[in-house]
Amino acid sequence: MMKRITLLIAFLQFCCMITFAQTGPVTGTVKDKSSNPIPGVSVKVKSSGAGTLTNAEGKFSIAAKTGDLLVFTSIGFITQNYTVAKGQINITLAEDNTDLNEIVVVGYGTQKKKDLTGAVSSITAKSLENVPITRVDQMIQGRASGVQVTQTQAQPGGTVSLRIRGTNSINSSNEPLFVIDGFPGAGNLSSINPNDIQSIDILKDASSIAIYGSRGANGVVIVTTKKGAAGQSSINFEAYHGLQKVRNPYKMMDATQYGNYLNDVQRLTNIETPASAKALPYTDAQIAALGKGTDWQDEIFRTAPISNYQLNFIGGTTDTKYNLSMNYFDQEGIIINSGYKRASVRFNLDKKVGEKLNFGFTSQLTAGLDKRALVNTSGGSNGGVLLEALRINPAVPVFTNGDYTVQNGPTGYVFAIGNPVAYANKTTNRYKNLRGLMNFYGEYEIIKGLKWKSTFGTDFNLQTRDFYVPSDLFVGSNTLGAARKEYADNVSWVNENTLTYDKQINKNNAINVIGGFSMQEFYNNDFFAASNNFFTNVLGADNIGIGANVLVPGSGKVKNNLASFFGRVNYRLMDKYLVTFTMRADGSSKFGANNKWGYFPSGAIAWRVIEEDFMKTLPFVSDLKLRASYGVSGNQEIDPYQSIARYSVNGATLGGNRVVGVSPNNIPNPDLAWESTASFDIGLDLALFNNRISLTADYYSKKTKDLLLNVSIPRTAGYSSILLNAGGVSNKGFELAINTENIIGEKFQWSTNLNFSMNRNKVTDLAGEKERFVGDASSALFPSGNSGTSILRVGESIGSFFGYRFLGIWQTQAEIDASGIKGVLPGDPRYADLTGDNVIDAKDREIIGHAQPDFIYGITNNFTYGRLNLNIFIQGVQGDEVLNLNRYEMESGDITTNKLASVVNRWSGPNTSNTIPKANSTLRRRTGITSDVVENGSFLRLKTVSLAYNLAIGKRLGKTIKSAGIFMTGTNLVTFTNYSGYDPEVNSFGLSNGLSLNTDYNAYPTTRTYTAGIRLGF
Repeated sequence: MMKRITLLIAFLQFCCMITFAQTGPVTGTVKDKSSNPIPGVSVKVKSSGAGTLTNAEGKFSIAAKTGDLLVFTSIGFITQNYTVAKGQINITLAEDNTDLNEIVVVGYGTQKKKDLTGAVSSITAKSLENVPITRVDQMIQGRASGVQVTQTQAQPGGTVSLRIRGTNSINSSNEPLFVIDGFPGAGNLSSINPNDIQSIDILKDASSIAIYGSRGANGVVIVTTKKGAAGQSSINFEAYHGLQKVRNPYKMMDATQYGNYLNDVQRLTNIETPASAKALPYTDAQIAALGKGTDWQDEIFRTAPISNYQLNFIGGTTDTKYNLSMNYFDQEGIIINSGYKRASVRFNLDKKVGEKLNFGFTSQLTAGLDKRALVNTSGGSNGGVLLEALRINPAVPVFTNGDYTVQNGPTGYVFAIGNPVAYANKTTNRYKNLRGLMNFYGEYEIIKGLKWKSTFGTDFNLQTRDFYVPSDLFVGSNTLGAARKEYADNVSWVNENTLTYDKQINKNNAINVIGGFSMQEFYNNDFFAASNNFFTNVLGADNIGIGANVLVPGSGKVKNNLASFFGRVNYRLMDKYLVTFTMRADGSSKFGANNKWGYFPSGAIAWRVIEEDFMKTLPFVSDLKLRASYGVSGNQEIDPYQSIARYSVNGATLGGNRVVGVSPNNIPNPDLAWESTASFDIGLDLALFNNRISLTADYYSKKTKDLLLNVSIPRTAGYSSILLNAGGVSNKGFELAINTENIIGEKFQWSTNLNFSMNRNKVTDLAGEKERFVGDASSALFPSGNSGTSILRVGESIGSFFGYRFLGIWQTQAEIDASGIKGVLPGDPRYADLTGDNVIDAKDREIIGHAQPDFIYGITNNFTYGRLNLNIFIQGVQGDEVLNLNRYEMESGDITTNKLASVVNRWSGPNTSNTIPKANSTLRRRTGITSDVVENGSFLRLKTVSLAYNLAIGKRLGKTIKSAGIFMTGTNLVTFTNYSGYDPEVNSFGLSNGLSLNTDYNAYPTTRTYTAGIRLGF
């Protein structure tokens, strides 16, 4: 019996020993060097492979035993090992400053930064987390080398222009291809909530863009939105509110100055043309009583609020990750009755089913309301709100007898325009937009390393416009009220299928191969109806049927599709030598029957010199890589049906009945094909002193041929032009990006990012033509028809302003007689007579400026002290010119509208002025574009200054609120420039194919903005 008891006790002791040695729960916390918890850290037991993730508080629990080795890994941090011992485990992860393992999104996949063979600029949301971003383009502007972002319309919801490595095309679009969460061609970035964006990767050279084939020539912008995160469940809230003010209003004449100016115009006119003499508009007593009058800019401008509210639910497990975000953005415009509201919902889901199958989707629904001010107009008597505010007599009051003053005065002496305040408040110009963007994917690993992925996405954009000008406005008096309603829907879908094989063959060889095909289709429908002559203004555009004069409605429908096959091979030898080869074949319905398919190859090599043995003798070099690439990409951005015969509708009234017919309106071209851009790039990636300094430099050369060019033909053919593949453009440039970690201390850190880009653009061929006059300006400014602003000339850049060289003011008749110049009077502008025939005419025009800058740059400094962060961003453009057409209205004497205050110092006799002509001089408008209004557009701008503070959350409060912060930001604070207009960053003609660049004519002004906000994490 005792023996049995002894054996039982021994057995129980042995079991206890085994139990003690068995796996048990091990817990701990993972934090960064600032003692902030790190969620989503992978914790694995090296021997067994068991793993888990840290939660939102950085805590974890895993089954392990004493002596096991735990491996802690997280993106952006150095991997750390820990041997399990007794007690709570506290791990502090160090940040990985090398960023060589940073993941970069490229076409149809991702790559580690160190393995890139192409030129790619990356911008992450983390780098801008303390800067309120209202539009996606603000994340890019000045922060990526080789990319010029121009805000063509500064009003809320307005458009921007992106140029990646210059201007390639003349008649086709120069905008890059936008890819949002894998959906190509998803433009209209104004509807994308920037708070949802995780990263933006900009593909610039042939190696990176050729996989997008016919749409890659202008570069590719890949936008990736935020996904869920495993091991955490959190709620994040952000809100900010701010105020906007006009940055640099024009200094205009006041009422007294303008009264004297009108009298001066009439006095000089009476002297020069006594047969049509009449009384002066104002008596001396009236002028003495005018005072300052109405500041019309002050009446239409306001201090406008801006608000943004963002709520995110983010979380997941190792199998399921989700991100739900909701956003409301409200930006009132600085011009009264203008503004933009946007509400959006995004839901992204990723699901893992078993070991081999993954599926998920990204989705967004956005509703927008855009109240647009009438700016960027063509001038004349319907000049628009902003232009009218500059032109109207300051002696005219806003209200007369309690009602809006209708028209400018005094009648018979001034240009007839309406009341801009009434125009702004009483006119309806409202756009409503509903956009949905969804992309579904499924991915299956067939065998280890071989994955099949299929995606299906759709993008729909529904837009309506209500426009109404009431009959009691001056601008609506001719039509007795005018209404217009528009509807448009743009729908596209895409299906893409890829096979990816990723294999580490052995220690020295690795290969990644991707191949696939895609199909995409686009539909565009539009409709409009209009009427005028309303007996009441009550309903506005809500019932256009009550207009007595119903205009002929119109509608249209277009469709085009694209089919593609593509492939890419990446080969890596000994982590030293990298090779990439890409090919894409595109078939498009846009092009001629003889050229439906285009082929776009590229190749690239890279040498990671840092891996060579001889680099060990240079320990201060942390990384060194040389890159080179060459390839061909295309541009297909023209309207559908350009290659086939089209017909236009013609209507006429015969015998009281409307008769409709059709007639040909183009010459078909069955050989029409893509523009083709061949690109060469050589680059250097360098890091020094343990990655404290990192540098990327690129030189590129691009040659575009077979332009989609409208070529003039003899009118005997029945048409003035035909769309052909003809002509060429070249771009050459240099880019530099430098990142430095200036100070890395326990409490204080300072880092700097600098990027610099220069591009030289040149027209190389114009289908046999030496030059072509292009550009656009208001015909109201140039009644003589001299409204062309630019020239396309072989050997010169696109955007070359073409006109007359200004030499000053003719001071005396004797000076004129000595020169022999005909048709001028003292006080008129003086222009160069290049032909020497004593007549200033079209033959005396020359290139008087260039819209293309010499270089652009951006500098960001980031300072951190404890919980305090200061971010300062400077942006600059150097060496471009801006055509300031506003000055034609506000300095010329034959349009009797209000003038710039500087016109007070106009020529009034010999040697009184050599810059501003006499009050009644009409020569400038009769002549055309002149060099004195082509101004230096260079600027250096303190773009943003943002100050943020992370609040310390107490233990009790921290159970509910995990993180909190406050921030304050100023935008467009100071701009150093010699440009006399509202802002040198302007283009009134928007996305105009590069032919009317840098033209300023009553464009919506930029704003100086101040915001303050809060962030909370739960």
